[in-house]
Amino acid sequence: MSELKQIGFISDLHIDSSHKYQPADFLSTLAQLMTDRRLDQLVLGGDITNHYSTTIQFVERLQNQTGIPVYFIPGNHDYWEMGERTPDSEKVHQIFVDHPQSLMNKPLILNDEIGLVGNPGWYNHAYHDKRFSKEELEVGKYRMATWQDKVYTKWQQSDADLSKKFIFDTEQDILRVERPKIILVTHVITIPEFTIPLPNKIFDFFNAYIATDDFDEIYQKYNVTHSIMGHVHYRGEINRDGTRFVTNSLGYQKQWWTKELYRELTDSLWVFNY
Repeated sequence: MSELKQIGFISDLHIDSSHKYQPADFLSTLAQLMTDRRLDQLVLGGDITNHYSTTIQFVERLQNQTGIPVYFIPGNHDYWEMGERTPDSEKVHQIFVDHPQSLMNKPLILNDEIGLVGNPGWYNHAYHDKRFSKEELEVGKYRMATWQDKVYTKWQQSDADLSKKFIFDTEQDILRVERPKIILVTHVITIPEFTIPLPNKIFDFFNAYIATDDFDEIYQKYNVTHSIMGHVHYRGEINRDGTRFVTNSLGYQKQWWTKELYRELTDSLWVFNY
């Protein structure tokens, strides 16, 4: 009998948003954790940095430093082009799709039974207070706040259409793996249980950018045994209809339970044995 392998999952590192730790600290600490946990592979579930180029640089350096395969899907922040006058998110998306460490269009075969499929997904305004119109939600401005994707990304389609596109891409990857069991990794939330409970004076509006319900059709058609996601910056698990749903974000430093990076990375890391 062969020895079980371990694949780790972690999301929302936000390595360029800490007031205490530098990106190099995230690199060395996560590399140490990967070694300590004897991981065979690692999947980063998006929101690594606030610019696509630094995200790619980080995943490449992490794999080179550890010698352990590192895969990723982008989150909404990874699509940002902070400092660019004319963001082109379609271009950035293609750069991610083409990258050898990206899971998009490149699902993994873990064994004879299990395939791993990764796609960022996109929010489709499924969950929010119904007093807000479609037009208001597409603009993304509420009172004095603006959803920052509306500033730093530029897509050639609506949020709802982009969500549908990512669903199509996800299904194509599921069909590619041809395995009876699927582990699905997304960045956005795919079930209402992991959104912010309403009413909430902030998330009555901004819940619209947390989740999509388009993945319901994926869960109905395919045997998704595990669905792993981030974006909401907390950690939790529930079982529903034969699927284990996991959210495992590291999140911003102000949201951590402790001040220690290694401890928080350890608590955020979710490991699957196969």
